[in-house]
Amino acid sequence: MPHFLFFIAFSVVSLRLVAADAEKEFAQILQADNAAITQITSWIHNNLDRIQENETERDALALRIRDRLAPIRQQYLDFLKRHPQHARARVAYGSFLTHIDHRQGAIDQWKQALKTDPKNAAALNNLAIHLGTIALQTRQTRGIQEAFRALDKAIQLNPKEPLYRHNFATLLCSFRQPAARYYKIKPQQITQKAIGEYDAAIKLSPKKFEYAADRAEAFLDLIPFPHAEAIRAWQATLAIAETPDERDWAYLQTAIAHFKGEQWNHVTSTLKRMTGEHHQALAGQLRQATEAKLDEPKP
Repeated sequence: MPHFLFFIAFSVVSLRLVAADAEKEFAQILQADNAAITQITSWIHNNLDRIQENETERDALALRIRDRLAPIRQQYLDFLKRHPQHARARVAYGSFLTHIDHRQGAIDQWKQALKTDPKNAAALNNLAIHLGTIALQTRQTRGIQEAFRALDKAIQLNPKEPLYRHNFATLLCSFRQPAARYYKIKPQQITQKAIGEYDAAIKLSPKKFEYAADRAEAFLDLIPFPHAEAIRAWQATLAIAETPDERDWAYLQTAIAHFKGEQWNHVTSTLKRMTGEHHQALAGQLRQATEAKLDEPKP
């Protein structure tokens, strides 16, 4: 073999080894990231009552979380310094930054990933959902059109990813008026478009309770309210509920649909099927409102 061909072949092998090492390191960072988030979630769950009632406990937990995440952040920074074109690492780092509420940092990482890989559907999805979350929290919709464009493109790139379909539908339901202006259709049609996206998500992932529940809830925005269709949607949701809390949520929302449909007796009977405590406050308010309706003099 001529020397220059040997050099070329050797260089290719070296690049492959470097790439393999980078992927192995990236996988280790992801594992460390996931382990940290799982541990932090456990801390919050196990100390929920204390941190809700005690500011000192909240501050102490916040410091503990910051210390737990600091080395993970440094691992991402070191890796990206050596591999600045690694789009998937930037996507992951952007998601990590959302855990420490570094909003602009997350956006910057996803946009940088898209410069390297314009067809990175995960970056587009994350960017869209993050912009939507910021809009909900700040009540400012400056980034919503960008969010619509990003999810439109993510779905074009990967139409069989149910998460993107679900997220798009939720974004439409959350911002009906801006969506109506952007897509140049009526708010009522935006809700119907969202239900169609939920249908697509459910077809791709038929056992996902969240998808079915969000679809059923979307009917509340339709005028006139399609009571029978909404009840069928909640019955389908109840059929795939796996936990008592999911079943209680489906019963509560079914009762709300009956209330909106002015089926007062069905509200009461549905609420009686709830067994847990998590949603009893809402159930109590709905029960009182229903009793008031039943006590109203008939015309």
